[in-house]
Amino acid sequence: MAVVTDYQAKLENVEVKNGRLFFVNKDVLTKVYASYANASDERLSDFLDPLIADGFHSLRPVVTSENEGELYEYYKKRIEDNSYLRKSKSPKINSKVNYDNDYIFSYLDEVEDVIGDDTFGAFLNVDGEIQVGDEIYKYTDVGLFIVPEDKYNVLEDYLYTANVSTNFLDATPYNSQLFFANQYADAGISQINDDLTYFNFQSDPNDFSANAGGYTVTPGSVAATDPSYNAFLSTLGSCDPRSGLFGSLFGDNDVCIDRYEDRRRVKTKAFNYNYLLVYHLGVKCVNQFRGWTGFWRVEAADEIRLVVEAAQFEYNLDALLGNDAVNNLTNERSYFMNNQKAFFAGPNTFSFNNQWGAPIITYVNLTSLPQVFQTTGQGLTFEFFGSGNTWLDEKIQKGIDSNLNASKLNKYFYDGLFSTVKSQLQSAFGQTVVVPTNRTFVAKYPQNGKMIIQKSVNSSGFNLGVREQSFDWGVQLCLSGGMNDWNIKPDVGCSVLVKPANFRVKIIGAVRKGNSWHGSKFSDGIE
Repeated sequence: MAVVTDYQAKLENVEVKNGRLFFVNKDVLTKVYASYANASDERLSDFLDPLIADGFHSLRPVVTSENEGELYEYYKKRIEDNSYLRKSKSPKINSKVNYDNDYIFSYLDEVEDVIGDDTFGAFLNVDGEIQVGDEIYKYTDVGLFIVPEDKYNVLEDYLYTANVSTNFLDATPYNSQLFFANQYADAGISQINDDLTYFNFQSDPNDFSANAGGYTVTPGSVAATDPSYNAFLSTLGSCDPRSGLFGSLFGDNDVCIDRYEDRRRVKTKAFNYNYLLVYHLGVKCVNQFRGWTGFWRVEAADEIRLVVEAAQFEYNLDALLGNDAVNNLTNERSYFMNNQKAFFAGPNTFSFNNQWGAPIITYVNLTSLPQVFQTTGQGLTFEFFGSGNTWLDEKIQKGIDSNLNASKLNKYFYDGLFSTVKSQLQSAFGQTVVVPTNRTFVAKYPQNGKMIIQKSVNSSGFNLGVREQSFDWGVQLCLSGGMNDWNIKPDVGCSVLVKPANFRVKIIGAVRKGNSWHGSKFSDGIE
């Protein structure tokens, strides 16, 4: 996917219309979003702050040390002007006498329960709205409503009748929330009437383990093999990262917060968001400081670490079925590392004595691979047909999205598979090759029309406030030699757009301040 520069974004008909960001079409929005999906708050504010003069204010204020005071005045006045909150006895705000800056913006954490993506939350206006073409998209705490621009009054009337909050300062009454949860229990698009469309992407809570939050280090993972983790891993808290029934309206939104000082906290996130207009799959760890205004903003820590033992998800590729010559047992393996590809052909192709053949080495610009197949830093991407374990493959094919098989695959990833990968890498690139800790494993199942991805991430730094990794925001799966050969190809000319599903994660987010470590560790869907 082409990414636009800041200057190009301003030329791409991105403007403010009636207080909303306006994009001429979805393609423009997608390109601009992709260029800012992982942007720092400083870069994002450079893009959005000039639009304040045109009447735009973000649902998620993009707070920096430079704009904090100006944003404080606007958002504080907005809260004061809100009639509900003036009468509220909510502990969020002391509305009787003076507004307490320590609590006045606490509602923003509740906003994040619904719109968790930092960039998309900044693209929406304070009422959760954005305009694309002649359609207005309004995000609420019960789902997304879409209406033609000239029929906006239809939406207003409907929300009033259904008793749905029109902004994120007020929560929709619980009974109204239950109505939408029951009426539109199936995720996807529903037509309310001739003018009004509804959408949610509610995750099925049954997809995940009942004891989400617990974390047991898997032998062989970086947290188990690197002695530096012994000093702090046991002190990190575990938590249930899920946000309840209404915290997954737009996909998986796992968040844990360790507030280690009154004005400092570290937030660890794993997510698979689908907002219909855009989607984003990834992980993030951010250290935050709450200044005099009450806003939380990014602050550099002495040291920060983001460790993803396993981020596992899959793609449904049923449209690519139909070639009987390619099946789950096809013995071909490819390794991508250091801009080289090592291709191995196995026993049922042209090798002999049931042994893998010698690797074929070619040059490949790894940045040209689809986003989801790229690996951080000097990482490794490897693709197999199946997992390489016959017993495990049989189990996966019978229940590809089960928690048990996700956990079994993760254990195999660090156990039997590691030795196989190390042996073949050294065969291809020399005996001194060390298997990187940042890895992407692609297990392909043509007969089932599925592709499983497992990621491991080890990202750290000093004097930084954020570590993050996006896995996908619009993967283009390219298949070489025709649409049925099921091999990754560094060419965007044969793309098939599909979206990730069945996201599972084991993650550690930690920061060091002085000699003390703080953060969280949790799992969801992988024991």
